[in-house]
Amino acid sequence: MNFFLKLMTFLVLIFGITSCRSDSQENSRAYVEGKIVFTNIDLQNYLLKITDQDKIVAETIIESDGSFKLSGPISGEGFSIVSTEKIRSFNTDKTGLTLSQDAFKINVPKGITYLKFNEIVLEK
Repeated sequence: MNFFLKLMTFLVLIFGITSCRSDSQENSRAYVEGKIVFTNIDLQNYLLKITDQDKIVAETIIESDGSFKLSGPISGEGFSIVSTEKIRSFNTDKTGLTLSQDAFKINVPKGITYLKFNEIVLEK
């Protein structure tokens, strides 16, 4: 009986350790930071969001110097950074990002979870 109890404890412990692996796609998280370059934008009303499959997973107000940080859970199939103002251009060291046709969204491909924007220039 004592052996059976030890075996069950060992199996539960092994199951617990293996189910909490951080490299699992179920645990993907996006981290985005950078600086917004703006002219005549009301920062009180400007928002930047991370969306995953059209669901908002993070949202932030921009600091007075234009800096921002966002983090939220993602599915691992890519995500978008959505702006309440049109984006003229952006600069980052990652490749494969695209600006949506309406210029309100930066699409981030699968496999990228950390982004640092040198600048995001708004159109207004």
